[in-house]
Amino acid sequence: MKRIGFSGMLLIIVLIFSHSHSYASDEILTDSLSYFNYFKKELNTGVVYSLQQEREQIRTENTNDFDEITENYLRFRWANRNWNLALFKQEVWDYNFEIGPFYGNGTMLDSSVARVIDAEQKVAGVRAKAAASYASRFYYDYKNYTIVKVDVWGSYGLLRRDATGTHIDSVGLETPYSQKSDLSKLRYGFEAKAGWGRGRLNPMNHFMIAQYLLEKNYERRNFSDREVVLLAREIGRIKHARDARTGHDPETEAGQLTAFMNRELMLESPGTVLSDWEMGEFSPRFEGTRMELGPFFNYFNREPDFIYGGYLKFENAKYCSLKWNRNLSASLSYNSYKQRDWILLETGLGWSFYPNLKTSFDFGLKYIPGVIVNDMDDFGAVRHNFIPYVNYYSQLNSNYRMDLAFSWRIAENDTFVLPGPEVSVSFYRSRY
Repeated sequence: MKRIGFSGMLLIIVLIFSHSHSYASDEILTDSLSYFNYFKKELNTGVVYSLQQEREQIRTENTNDFDEITENYLRFRWANRNWNLALFKQEVWDYNFEIGPFYGNGTMLDSSVARVIDAEQKVAGVRAKAAASYASRFYYDYKNYTIVKVDVWGSYGLLRRDATGTHIDSVGLETPYSQKSDLSKLRYGFEAKAGWGRGRLNPMNHFMIAQYLLEKNYERRNFSDREVVLLAREIGRIKHARDARTGHDPETEAGQLTAFMNRELMLESPGTVLSDWEMGEFSPRFEGTRMELGPFFNYFNREPDFIYGGYLKFENAKYCSLKWNRNLSASLSYNSYKQRDWILLETGLGWSFYPNLKTSFDFGLKYIPGVIVNDMDDFGAVRHNFIPYVNYYSQLNSNYRMDLAFSWRIAENDTFVLPGPEVSVSFYRSRY
């Protein structure tokens, strides 16, 4: 039997998507209060520690080289992050470089027609890594867009491996195996996708700060959404004039903001807003819904090396209140590979809590079921995977940040997800 073709899968998705396609009305296009611009550049330098499981495999007709390691990695990171979120174009790009030591332990399997080595291993070394990503959504009207997204990365590491286990030769004789070896690893890959989409996620960061300042400094007054939006747009105008390379003057910016509040909103000066103005530097916080579909291509210089297919993704973000956001996503993909195909559904439901302008907590649950596709009428069992997660972000002052992330991957087996914990701790200085 023939496997499900990628072109057939994509055609079905396109027909479903095109059925709901329509152009935005003139009323929406002329409503200047229905969106916010968000432009920001960050230059970050700091240290990152991570704990995670990694698995690599390279196979030929006669050999199989398999490694699985629980790795601790401490490195210095330099990163350049950019957001250019406007009405008719939303772009996000970043690039980073990191270098540092790592160590870990796990298992290895090196098999061929002449031998089989099955061993426990300990590794330690140093690694350098560079990565870059670019995503662009071009809106040809208010709601409909095309998307292009590319991620590339490469790493090079020097390490020492200490392996102990068993060696079985071609006649079946088993002997103890113990070897220390110095190795180098070059790894690289890319992910690319393109497609079409409908909808919009609107960045609410400036609106959030405007709402916070008004509610904190004028507790006895109720403000209309239009008044909050006017202040949010002024906050955006001030912040968008910044240059991350030369820096900015918070006192001057805070003075511009209080002058606007007095002149345009007829408000008495709230005194100093400098302490609050220096905070609130969160990643984009969204409101809205979008759906997109298209083809994708992934490459890695280990197994699985080249994967292609099609995807359909839905995202919904709800600005519930000043302190709460709700985020929902679902992505269905059909993945083709030379050895097998599979269908993967990745869903997530999470919340973000902002107790103040310095701190945020993210928590939620990802559910990832997957199924192997052998033939048109031959599907494997559905494998269920769950990933509960929690993230903590703190803006220590106007320059320094801290990120903590923890998740636990719960899986029936390792077909689609490697079971176990994943931890990341970041401390860095940010210029913006």
